[in-house]
Amino acid sequence: MPQDPQAPQWGEDTPSAPKAHRLAKILLGIGATLILIIIAAALGSSGGGGGDAKPPPASEAPTETSPPNEPAPQEEGTEREEAKTDSPSGTPPAAESPSVSGHMVERIIDGDTIEVRGDGGVLPEGQTATVRLLEMDAPEAGTCYSDEATARIAELLPVGSSVRVERDKDLKDPYDRYLLYVWNDEGQFVNHSLVSTGHAEAVLFRPNDKYWQTISQAGSDAKDTGAGLWSACGTETEVPAPPTTAEPTAPEDPHLPPPPPDLDCSDLDGPVPVGPGDPHRLDRDGDGIGCESN
Repeated sequence: MPQDPQAPQWGEDTPSAPKAHRLAKILLGIGATLILIIIAAALGSSGGGGGDAKPPPASEAPTETSPPNEPAPQEEGTEREEAKTDSPSGTPPAAESPSVSGHMVERIIDGDTIEVRGDGGVLPEGQTATVRLLEMDAPEAGTCYSDEATARIAELLPVGSSVRVERDKDLKDPYDRYLLYVWNDEGQFVNHSLVSTGHAEAVLFRPNDKYWQTISQAGSDAKDTGAGLWSACGTETEVPAPPTTAEPTAPEDPHLPPPPPDLDCSDLDGPVPVGPGDPHRLDRDGDGIGCESN
């Protein structure tokens, strides 16, 4: 059948063909773009593209450390406990009353009495004071073991050495002597030491009894073992009492106080009459007159 020369041939655009053709191209472009976007998103979610890194395990997490050279913190109260110190070995615990070290020994009077230059506090600063050691009594000058007692206290308290002193309830006796406990510069409790070695007896002077339990026990131990005067003087023959025809003795001095406190011949100016029983042990020969060597 012959073709109509006016009819459109295959492949030729009809009047509406250009418009439909352009629309198809646009739709194809949009579809291709969507496909590319979907592929890119899929690749990113699979980890191929630089997603966020996973957090490290808890065991690998960094831990805080103290800065270098900085001490670890202490628990409350530890520092205070470590700061505590003990009393010198072999001495009673520290007392609650005031104590001062730095006083200086100036003279040894006898086995239980010394002179000390004060450094303030218990003893006046810059002044020399007579100190009577508490809770002990050494033999009187000229009696058995008095020389040994004086020599021993001179060893424990050399002239020129420093001492620590401590008071009790009564600071002084009626003779203006300071009644004290004394430690030497090596930390030895001198009152206790003299009693424990038998160079003095344990004697209580009330109301000053702070260390009486310790010192009295030392005296009992020394007596049991025969230390010092307890063996050296125990076998001495006592001086017999004077005959009834002896010269009358002087009357008892009413101003001489009975013990305590103890009274030494070094505290008196000269011979004195003694009372019944010689409470201060001043009468060596039993004639009723004490301190005849003064």
